[in-house]
Amino acid sequence: MPDRKGLARIGIRAAGGLVGVAVAVVAIGGATLLPLPDFAIGAPSQTVTPVPADQQRVCPGPLLQLAADAGAATRPSSVGAPTTTTGSTGAEVRTHTLKADTDSESADEAPLLATVSTPPGASAAPLIAGAQLQNAAAQDLAGLAAASCAEPSADTWLAAGSTALGQTSLVLLANPSAVDATVDLAIFSESGPVSAPGATGIVVPAGAQKVVPLAGLAPSAAAPVVHVTTSGGEVVASLQQSYEQGIQPRGAEMAGATGAPGRQQIIPGVTIASMSAVQGAQSAEGVGVDFPVVRILVPGDKDAQVTVGAVGETGTAAGNSYATTVKAGTVAEVPLNDLKDGSYTVTVNSSVPVVASARTSVIGSKTRDFAWFSSAQPLLKQALTSVPGGYTPTLHVANPGEADRTVTVQSVAAGSKAFTLTVPAEGGAGANLKPGTYVVTGADGLTASISYAADGRTSSFALAPPGPLAAPITVYPN
Repeated sequence: MPDRKGLARIGIRAAGGLVGVAVAVVAIGGATLLPLPDFAIGAPSQTVTPVPADQQRVCPGPLLQLAADAGAATRPSSVGAPTTTTGSTGAEVRTHTLKADTDSESADEAPLLATVSTPPGASAAPLIAGAQLQNAAAQDLAGLAAASCAEPSADTWLAAGSTALGQTSLVLLANPSAVDATVDLAIFSESGPVSAPGATGIVVPAGAQKVVPLAGLAPSAAAPVVHVTTSGGEVVASLQQSYEQGIQPRGAEMAGATGAPGRQQIIPGVTIASMSAVQGAQSAEGVGVDFPVVRILVPGDKDAQVTVGAVGETGTAAGNSYATTVKAGTVAEVPLNDLKDGSYTVTVNSSVPVVASARTSVIGSKTRDFAWFSSAQPLLKQALTSVPGGYTPTLHVANPGEADRTVTVQSVAAGSKAFTLTVPAEGGAGANLKPGTYVVTGADGLTASISYAADGRTSSFALAPPGPLAAPITVYPN
């Protein structure tokens, strides 16, 4: 057994070990509780503000017809020329023509490009607008066609046209950029998605237009909707439709982009005229092409429960509502029954996102015509529209809100006087305009369109807000 001195040595060693453990614990605890020195180094970066690009609008150009010669059946040629009006808020508008999709060197067959420069450092794009109007009266193509000059886009929906008997539809693709654009067309009809070889990989050369006959991709489609997407560059897509019954032309129209898929679509300024004559033609001819309808596409994979409401603008009799089911992936047309002559705000509410537009016809004393009315995007606080003269141009403003709104309309012409337009809640209002360019103030959240009407003539186009400018970006060098 250890003696007393040995026990003392063992006790001293044990006490020393306990002290060492205690020191280690304190050291570790201090390391975790005390703040450590900060050795982080921030990554170098620089905020770069992109040079503002020019604001561009492309007018689709004149109405076109395909050659009667079977050897050149897809070669377009112009039918007359449109009247074009452009304008901006304080900046100079420069215009020049793109290259037409034809062997001809005539600029009359080409789209028109309108450009305004954005000042360096600008927080908002300058307002620029343009529109064209053409009254064609050829032997086999006649009608009034109005169109807005649109901003290039990589994603466009065209809810118009037909390739049924007597109907001709052309998809017009204008590329104002300096690089070629590759375009894909996804086509839907009353029978569902259309499998169309040749609808993808369409090359639209830089600074040029490409014309695609829809009948070659979707023959015998009574109610097509075309989704236009691009890569490599953006295009302005529009759809020209003309109708010929026997040897008699029954109208022509240039339809622009309609609203992207959404659960609510608002179509302002749907104008119905000579309804009694249209109804009489229905019973006499047994066809439905003249009757006013709303065309609806469900691009998703779920059926849509849809309610269509038509509310008369100020001075027009009350409208009506219609409920239906539209199958997924298909296009349906809802007749607008029991509406009297006048202008209406048509609203489509759906359980799933849809694409929508409306078509009406007019029968005059000597001629017939039809018009497409696109669903419109909500405007910003200020909007600009150009109005070519002739055929009683009318501004239509729709208000989806629950309170009345007042907008101010002012011509950019020197010395002009502004006027106000009161737009009722969940309704619409209209005002006739003279030719020119107008600023509409207080329009944020509202939608608007311009319509034209005369004896046996009708057309329309929607107003669209400008796209946003490029935002500053942060660059991290390697």
